[in-house]
Formats: sequence, C-alpha cells, structure tokens
Amino acid sequence: MHAHDFRNAREFTGKKILLVGSSYSAEDISLQLFKFGAELVTISYRTNNLGFKWPDKIHEVPLLTTIEGSTCHFKDGSSGDYDAIILCTGYKHHFPFMPSELTMKNGNIYNLPDLYRSVQWYGVTDGKKDASGKLFYMGMQDQFYTYTMFMMQSLWVASVIKGVIQTPDRKECVEDIEKMYAENAELTDPFKQIAGQTAYVQQLAADVNYTDNLDVSELFNKWEEDKHDDILTYRDHSHKSIYTKDESPVHPLPWLSALMTLWMDILISVLRLEIFSKGGF
Repeated sequence: MHAHDFRNAREFTGKKILLVGSSYSAEDISLQLFKFGAELVTISYRTNNLGFKWPDKIHEVPLLTTIEGSTCHFKDGSSGDYDAIILCTGYKHHFPFMPSELTMKNGNIYNLPDLYRSVQWYGVTDGKKDASGKLFYMGMQDQFYTYTMFMMQSLWVASVIKGVIQTPDRKECVEDIEKMYAENAELTDPFKQIAGQTAYVQQLAADVNYTDNLDVSELFNKWEEDKHDDILTYRDHSHKSIYTKDESPVHPLPWLSALMTLWMDILISVLRLEIFSKGGF
C-alpha cells in the first residue's frame, strides 16, 4: 500500500512492517506503528537514512532490491520476512494539461530549475520553452514554511501580474535561477535547509515590501533538535509564538500514551461541550 492509503496503525499491531522511503511519511508512520504495537518496523532508504535514535523495534536498512514471497532482500545483503509493505515514496507533481515544453519537472528540492524566485517560468533547461514571464508555478518545492511561503508566493505573483513590481530582464533572471539551483548542493542537513528557506521567504517579502517578521527559523531549529534528541518525545514539547509570545499548552498525556486517534479526541471534546451547554458536567 502507499502512505496515501494509510489510515490506522492498529491494523498492524503485532505485525512486521517494511516502509520504503526516508522522509516525513516514513518517519511519522514508523512512529505510529511503534506506538500501536507493531512487532517490527524496518525503514528502507535509497540514499540517506533518517538517522534518528530509534527504539529497538525500529531500524533502518539500505534500499529494497528484491521480494520473494514474504521475504524482502536489501542492498546490503540483509533480508527479512514482513507482513506488509508501505510505500512512503512521496508524490510527483503531474501536469497532463500542460505542453511538455512548459511543464515543470523537479525532485524534492528547495530551489527549482526553470523558475525565477522558484515561481516564474523561464524555461532554462533542455527541451523547455520560455513563456516570457507569463507562467507561474506556486508551492512546488520542498517545504518548511508551507502556508507562510504559499502566501508570500501568492503576493509576489499577484504583484508581478499587476505590475506593482518589475522583475529583471531574462538574462538576469536565468543567472539567478542557475545560481539558486546550484545552492541545493549546499543544503545538506535540515538546519541549512531551514536557513535557506528562511532567506527565500524573506526575499519574497522584501520584493513585495511586506514588513511583518516571518522568520521562525528558531522554532524550526528547536523542533529539529528535539527530534534528534529523542524521536519518541519531541511531540511533547511546546513552542512560543513569535507574534503573541504565548507558549502552546502541553498535552496532558505524553504522545506515546495518548492512544486515541485524533478524530476520537475531537469527538469527545465536542460531546463534552454539548453536555456542558445543556447544564451537564
């Protein structure tokens, strides 16, 4: 099954599960499986392992190479028997409605080819066609900032279309695209990736004269540090808003002990509110 179809870790209680992939999906699903009692969780990676201090029931192995019945063989020569395989291999952007010469193709990276400011199309790579700056892609790169970045990209695109800001000529845009794309090679760990995307979001903000502080790199860095200190407890930490200065409340139970699913938590909260509103306890 693909991670997209994963719904409930309880169905894998007592089973041996192989996850293929080494990003957020594999990280989260492996912990859910551990939490709900899987006998063994193996994470198979293609290039780099996740590298966390996993509990005994979770371990990482190189790439899956062959499958014989329920036995899986890996690139390092090791093998194991599994009850299920979950593909945590991510997603690909797909634009079947676009002509190939205008279609963006990229891996899971931070600075994109063909796109000035990673949004405005200039068709730099082989086989691609220029669109005179009139084609835009948004939200296409790997992300830490997500909705903050989407908002700034939207403001940037709207400002260009309306003529509020003027982009450089094609030559200068292409030089910047190539420079930023080359910088992907330097983003070798999460902290460098956070710093790189912080600078990117701030650049978009500067372009459109958006003056509110968007730099939450300190929060992201702390989140990453917590995960590397203890992958089982990082969810139990709280963080302070840079805007209100309020710190989020800590959940009354450690994440590992909170065995109800999110929808059950929400349902119980709604029922309690309904009972209270009718004079109950």
